[in-house]
Amino acid sequence: MRLSTSSILIVICLSCWGCDPSSAGTAKLASATPINTAQESILKPGSTGEEVKALQTKLKQLGYYDGVIDGLYGSDTSRSVSRFQQEKGLIADGIFGTTSRHMLEQMVNKKPLSSDTAPTPKTSRQQETQEPDLVWWLLVGVGVLGIFGALMYVMRRYREVKKVPRLAPSGFKTFNDTKAIPSPEELDSATALFSSEHVTSSPAAKVVEPETTTRLAKVNIVDELINDLDNPDPTQRRKAIWDLGQQGDSRAIQPLVELMINVDSQQRSLILAALAEIGTRTLKPMNHALAMSLQDESAQVRQNAIRDLTRVYDSMAQMSQMLSHAVQDPDAQVQATARYALSQMNRIRSLNTQEVRHEREQGAGISEQGSQRHAEVSSVEATGVSRGAEEQGSRN
Repeated sequence: MRLSTSSILIVICLSCWGCDPSSAGTAKLASATPINTAQESILKPGSTGEEVKALQTKLKQLGYYDGVIDGLYGSDTSRSVSRFQQEKGLIADGIFGTTSRHMLEQMVNKKPLSSDTAPTPKTSRQQETQEPDLVWWLLVGVGVLGIFGALMYVMRRYREVKKVPRLAPSGFKTFNDTKAIPSPEELDSATALFSSEHVTSSPAAKVVEPETTTRLAKVNIVDELINDLDNPDPTQRRKAIWDLGQQGDSRAIQPLVELMINVDSQQRSLILAALAEIGTRTLKPMNHALAMSLQDESAQVRQNAIRDLTRVYDSMAQMSQMLSHAVQDPDAQVQATARYALSQMNRIRSLNTQEVRHEREQGAGISEQGSQRHAEVSSVEATGVSRGAEEQGSRN
């Protein structure tokens, strides 16, 4: 139905293009021209009608007449015409003839109409001529739009038809066929034939390799926190110190130590807590590694583990010396804390010495028990030898 409507629009458009709107306006003007020439009569004193009103209007527009536009050719109108004729070099007889009319029309056409003057018959004729021109142009525009819509519709239908896939002819017969049902042997051969054709005709599936995706740059939070240590905001700086302590990364030790010089006491306390946390988290895997090394099969590895443990305890000995100086601090709380730390370190040392002593005692006890058992065995052997000698002597 849409296609037939488009065809009707195309026919209307072509008919509109075949008609010339200027010919209709020309015919109308040609038919109106004899009437206008017949109506162009000579005006003189005593004449009345619309032509006199038009004359008075034009004279008033040009400034020759200042009376009332009443349609009566009186003395005022005659004087105005005489003055106009005198200025234009005509015979000033006060009679408005053909020559005076043409001269007046030329002057009126040269001067634009004012807002308070009434439209002349010529302007009304121009408006009437413009109205059919507008109608014709509207029809032409509707025709152009119809052609454009029809072309778009045809192109869309063509694309839809082109997109519909063509059904491939099937080599199988449906159940509606009137022929007899094939035998099982024929079905097997047909199935084998179809499978072979399907394998040969279908294109090999191409494995689409996944596109290589660019990996996002991994943001290192420790580096970001180290950069935040230079932040002028104290709150942001304290937060960075705390987060570095929670991360437990040894890379933050040097920046934290350097920061202690230019910060207040609160931030120094936070830095010390962060360093202690980092040290604790660093020592845990190191202790685990040393414990595993002490149980290694290689004697060289066990020897290196013992040497590394000695280095750790050397640093503890240096710390104990510093704590002994802190016991003499002027602040009482500092002294109490230093004594508590020394007692803890001494307790650890005493535990270690007790364990070593206990191991030595166990080793000594085992050796004593072995010597006693050896003496008992020797005495038993000696007793047996003596008894054997006595028995042999009694027999003799």
